[in-house]
Amino acid sequence: MSDDECHVYLDRGSNTSYVGDPFVGVPVSRDIVESVATQYSIKADSLARALREVRNAPAINVETLFTGFDPLPVGRSDDGLLYVLAEGDGCWDAAASQIGLTEGGRDAVAAAHDQQVEKVVRDRTEGSSGGFVVSCSEFPADAIGDIVAVSDRTRLTNRQATIWILSQYVPGSGAIARLLSIPQSVVQSEIATVDRATRRIAVETRTLDVPGPLTRLEPEPQSPNWMGLDWSRWFDLRDHKTLRNELPRRPGLYRVRHSEIPGLMYVGESGSEGGVRQRVGLGLSAGVSGSNQQTGDKHGAARALRQITDLVGGEMEVSVTTPPISSNRRHRRAIEATLVAICRREVGWTPMVQLNRKPVEHVSRSHGKLHRELKDAAERSSYTIPSWQPWRDVTAQNWLGLNWTESRPLSERGVIDSSGVHAFRLWWEGTGERWNRTVQEVGTTGSISSRLFKLQGEYGEDMRFSVVSLDGLSSDTHRRSRELSEVRHDLVGAHYLATGIPPKAQF
Repeated sequence: MSDDECHVYLDRGSNTSYVGDPFVGVPVSRDIVESVATQYSIKADSLARALREVRNAPAINVETLFTGFDPLPVGRSDDGLLYVLAEGDGCWDAAASQIGLTEGGRDAVAAAHDQQVEKVVRDRTEGSSGGFVVSCSEFPADAIGDIVAVSDRTRLTNRQATIWILSQYVPGSGAIARLLSIPQSVVQSEIATVDRATRRIAVETRTLDVPGPLTRLEPEPQSPNWMGLDWSRWFDLRDHKTLRNELPRRPGLYRVRHSEIPGLMYVGESGSEGGVRQRVGLGLSAGVSGSNQQTGDKHGAARALRQITDLVGGEMEVSVTTPPISSNRRHRRAIEATLVAICRREVGWTPMVQLNRKPVEHVSRSHGKLHRELKDAAERSSYTIPSWQPWRDVTAQNWLGLNWTESRPLSERGVIDSSGVHAFRLWWEGTGERWNRTVQEVGTTGSISSRLFKLQGEYGEDMRFSVVSLDGLSSDTHRRSRELSEVRHDLVGAHYLATGIPPKAQF
């Protein structure tokens, strides 16, 4: 040994060469051992021996880490070694004391463990926890990815995340306790803590955001995460080849925008056998480009979209989303209604060609003012947008800022002023929090008396109802029909956003 070479062990005799293969049973790869030995100017054989002894020392094992620290499992080798990140620097001092390591030996052993774990976790941030390699042959490798994800996405501690995920892989708290070498009472306590946190988070989510597949936090209609959905990139609606190649053959929803006009042109859904690819990539695209008039005529929005681009130029672009729940027809149509309602609320008008609108017919075609005229036409042709204040309590008398009548059982339907056009809603009287209530049915009618009579025959006299008179409707039959559709979109959409389900009798 040269004068410049450092020692691993305090006992000089322990630094002599090891008889046999010194790397047998070492939990760190040979290349890392040799690299660290060179870095610390120590013998690789001595470092390998120290690593093997540390593996068997009580200071560095699963029990120590999960009892006294907050370790995060990040990988497991085929021979049963568990790779862990933890802020457990004191463990190395204890291990060094137990087996008689020098300060340099202690640092070299810690560095070897850390580099071995770093091979598994290559994206560690600077200053993150140190790496430990411990024996735990029964630890389920498939659980590790889930543990890391839960730890990263929640406020649970690493130990809580580990125990909670293991409860889905290992039968019972006793088995988890044996696996981690910790008391069963600790496992039970951590699972109970996670359950309490889950209930609290569920209440927070229900209170601050919304239930169901949507979110109120992304309301901008052209956002890539609009309403919490995973929307595709925007495609040129005339690019048939790309649309056919890239759009999925799954049920879903789609939105259309113009490259130079704010808001959306159209929102649609498709549950056809060919999914959004067939509805958008084959039907709507062909109609907008005029390449197949017969196919395009099958989509009611195609002609109106083509008229806009013929008038003002620019491009029509489409984006799609296929959340798993869109395979359910009722939910898919309710999400479509919600998207239309939110677009109305956020932009100030209904998507420009929604409900068979043809805005081009209402512009003067004056040069330089076409975009402005189209927006003005969209605003004029949209029925009054409710204030949405409040919207969470779907049975409130001022739901969406509308002047609903006091709720009554259908047996008292005769007290309602039957003149005019009304929107209505029905629900069963129940107990519990107001935000947990749902509505049986919403709708519009020009004959509220006969409609309530029919509903009483269907649901019985105990069903509660409330109505609101709809003012300012157009005298034109076709336009009034569109306006009533807008009202129904608002009611269904607000209900779905607030409760996560469509009204029970809808769709």
